Amino acid sequence: MTNPTAPLQLSLTEIGSRVRGLRIHDVTPILGPDTAMFFLNRAPKVAQLSRHATDGAAANSWDLHEHSGAHVDAPFHFDPQGQTIDELPADVLFFRPYKKYDLSEFDLAPGAHATLEQITRIGDRDHLTLDEGDIALVDFGYDKYLPGMSDERDPAWWGRNQPGLSEEVCEFFAGAKVVAVGSDTSACDLALADGQMSAGTGHGQHFLPNGILIIEGLRGLNAAPATGLFAALPLKLAGGTASPLRVVLLGP
Repeated sequence: MTNPTAPLQLSLTEIGSRVRGLRIHDVTPILGPDTAMFFLNRAPKVAQLSRHATDGAAANSWDLHEHSGAHVDAPFHFDPQGQTIDELPADVLFFRPYKKYDLSEFDLAPGAHATLEQITRIGDRDHLTLDEGDIALVDFGYDKYLPGMSDERDPAWWGRNQPGLSEEVCEFFAGAKVVAVGSDTSACDLALADGQMSAGTGHGQHFLPNGILIIEGLRGLNAAPATGLFAALPLKLAGGTASPLRVVLLGP
């Protein structure tokens, strides 16, 4: 008798082999007391509860803001009728095609708004076409300002200063029906200049109220290819407005 599961097993074996053959780009910062944060949010705190020498095992207690490190904002963050993080499908950010818009060449200043012309120019250059269900990633090149990087600033600078997305760009991404928009800054579409806010229509109008998730705080996007697969899983936090993520980008 033929095993009815054999074709499925073969298919899964082939899929696993292909996935293992892809290069993995971990674009997640380390979480800890020194993690760079949006300036209104406090960094994680960790306390040692037990030690190997005295207790036979080690364990820590974490005091963690939902919007820490690389994280995803749930629609409920800005939309009182939107889904909380625990209500999102488990695979909402798992093995989704991503398209990366590398805006680093424009060297956008804090408070500047990335324009649709800039997004279009990079999209044409890198042959990017957004399809429904994709994840749009914006690489502003702003992780260069973090401690230890090429243009290191005071650790608090990154969370108070960033470019954002013009309303035209937000409308463009929303019109493509992407599942999420992400960036290497602390607040994605929101522009900041020494803590003064502008733009930000993605959070309140075009993204979250339309069920489009927002991913913030990514690192090392410059090393990842322009297209590939995005893989991350949110924590299942009851009533959560966001969740930290471990994000990997897979490509050739």
